[in-house]
Amino acid sequence: MDAVVGVDVAKASFDVTLLDEQGRKRRKHLRNTEAGFQQLQRWIERHTKSEVHVCMESTSIYWEELAEYLHAAGYRVSVVNPRRIKGYAMSQMRRSKTDPLDGDVIADFCRTQQPNAWTPPTPDEKKLRALVRHLKALQKSRTQQTNRLGTCRDEEVRASLETVIAVIDAEIEQIEARLRRFFDDHPDLQEKKQLLESIKGIGDKTATHILAEMYDLVRYKNAKAAAADVGLTASHFQSGTSVRKRSKMSRMGKAAIRGAMYWPAISAIQSNPLVRTLTDRLEAKGKHKGTIRVAAMRKLIHIAYGVLKSGKPFDPAYGM
Repeated sequence: MDAVVGVDVAKASFDVTLLDEQGRKRRKHLRNTEAGFQQLQRWIERHTKSEVHVCMESTSIYWEELAEYLHAAGYRVSVVNPRRIKGYAMSQMRRSKTDPLDGDVIADFCRTQQPNAWTPPTPDEKKLRALVRHLKALQKSRTQQTNRLGTCRDEEVRASLETVIAVIDAEIEQIEARLRRFFDDHPDLQEKKQLLESIKGIGDKTATHILAEMYDLVRYKNAKAAAADVGLTASHFQSGTSVRKRSKMSRMGKAAIRGAMYWPAISAIQSNPLVRTLTDRLEAKGKHKGTIRVAAMRKLIHIAYGVLKSGKPFDPAYGM
């Protein structure tokens, strides 16, 4: 078999477990820096000459630089939802949790499950994501300062808060203008954005958010896999004939996309015939309103996957 490497990444360091061709296990603790990445590559090359499959969790943003370094070095890299690793550890009856042992679990998961290879974003896709995340952070900060202003009674502090809000507003305006120019300068991304905007319920902001946070949407195996990675699949709980709980959203995936899809789904329930047909059917079955909204969100992801995969605008008559 090929060698596999499990990496448990933290902000300042990472723990590595290498399983070589004979199944022998080696461990290493390194700093999460460029020097640490180079040490890891030399360490891997010293202990195995076969093909290497590296697997790590998508924990915050700590994994990104290491994943890009290893991908550029020619390794097959997989980046996995941490919930999958946690579920695998539970299935293996793992009772202890430390960083080195987490590396062991990830390596074993990689060996047995063979997760799909990860593809890094292009420089343009990274730039778009950075702009969108910065805009979102500014908007969140504005809300926080506005809330403080609403309860502040000290005139001097109120004046300061008003100044801060004015500065944030100016920055938001600049970033929004920068995003418009960005799409004008990148016709390929502009075309994808227009395809997404052709879907009733998805507007400019949601289309931009999808392209920023799911740059690899068309690389998923199918639409169902994309929706699952967003955490929009249903989670069921049933045991025997007497225990049956209401289905709920799994929430095992990209929280930023889930948040961005809520209001578009509400709009699509009214304006998108495909989504409306789905929700009418669920309402007729007596499904809970929350379940129906999640189904609408999931349907929009399916449609987004379809238009980007086909390169054709949304057709309301498709599948009707």
